[in-house]
Amino acid sequence: MRILIISDVSSWMPGGVPAETRELIGGLTGRGHVVALASDAPLKGAEGARHFPLTIPVSRLLVDEVERALRTFEPDFVHVVCMSSKGVITLSSVLRSHPWALTVHSVSPYERKLPRWHDHEGLHYAARYARFFPHTMAWHGVCRSGRVPRVIVHSDFMRRVLARYGCASDRVTLVPLAFHAGPPDRRTSSSREGNSPRLVTVGGIAHTKGQHDLIRALAGLRRRFPGIQCQLIGEVRDESYLRWIRSLVDELGLQDCVSITPSLGHEAKVEALARADVYVQPSHEEGFCLSYAEAAAVVPRLVGTDTGAIAAMSKDDPGAIVVAPRRPAEILDAVSRLLAIDLPRDHLKVRAERLSARFSAAAYLDAHERIYAARSR
Repeated sequence: MRILIISDVSSWMPGGVPAETRELIGGLTGRGHVVALASDAPLKGAEGARHFPLTIPVSRLLVDEVERALRTFEPDFVHVVCMSSKGVITLSSVLRSHPWALTVHSVSPYERKLPRWHDHEGLHYAARYARFFPHTMAWHGVCRSGRVPRVIVHSDFMRRVLARYGCASDRVTLVPLAFHAGPPDRRTSSSREGNSPRLVTVGGIAHTKGQHDLIRALAGLRRRFPGIQCQLIGEVRDESYLRWIRSLVDELGLQDCVSITPSLGHEAKVEALARADVYVQPSHEEGFCLSYAEAAAVVPRLVGTDTGAIAAMSKDDPGAIVVAPRRPAEILDAVSRLLAIDLPRDHLKVRAERLSARFSAAAYLDAHERIYAARSR
């Protein structure tokens, strides 16, 4: 098949949508499909896809740019892997005569940034809701209109959100993202550093990722583990939030145990995960959470909030605890409990086998191929 993929997320962004797009393109081309990508720039690691330029943020140019790609590439199927509500409304007219599907990672107001009131949780989210209310209503309109013939989500959490927004259940397909096991025998899963455990979290530095909850939990954890160290890794998505969490670190006197490394390279991130005793994902909102899946491959002990697919990935795992979002005390308790137990030496191996079965790369590609085939007939 000839498949045109469209994305309004920059190809230069680390992780997230570009990471999934890279995996999808690689898997499809590996199975013999011909793939093209309409995006702001060619995607590194996905050179097998022909590139068509797309201006972002999307504007009136979107129609001409997509129509040019359609005429030139002549796809059998169009997969919009990410698009704003405004872009979806525009594309629904452009793609009316083409079989197509839309992947929804998030809808307004979820994961939207508001650079204010970080120290007042309720006020922050209430103000965010008001600020993005028109965008939220636009997504309600998209869901209820039936403009999109097939919607793909990566977690039951996101499926429930779309149901609340009025999206018909028979139009939504849940396709979990793929899990990839880490290097075999990299470490034993029972190792930890006594009173000096190492904690790591990875996520874009923005309020919805909840890094401040982890910092607040650290104040209590340091009383139990005097030598504790915590590293925050992630692209800066909100400078105001970065300034605030740095001030929070100072206010709590945690300068000697918290390191914030926003521009860490991939190899350094991999090494930080390999040395971590506990990985914490304090996110308030997630569509799936690739960072948690990546950490699960190499970090023995996991603490994650009940959002995205984190609970599904943590099920039946003695080394993983799921807590409620926005609850620093629950993070503190979960980390303490995990550091108090020994795990089997084959824990990571058993986890990898379980997650590889539940979140198979082959199943991920199979599901997409079924959607493409059914809609292109």
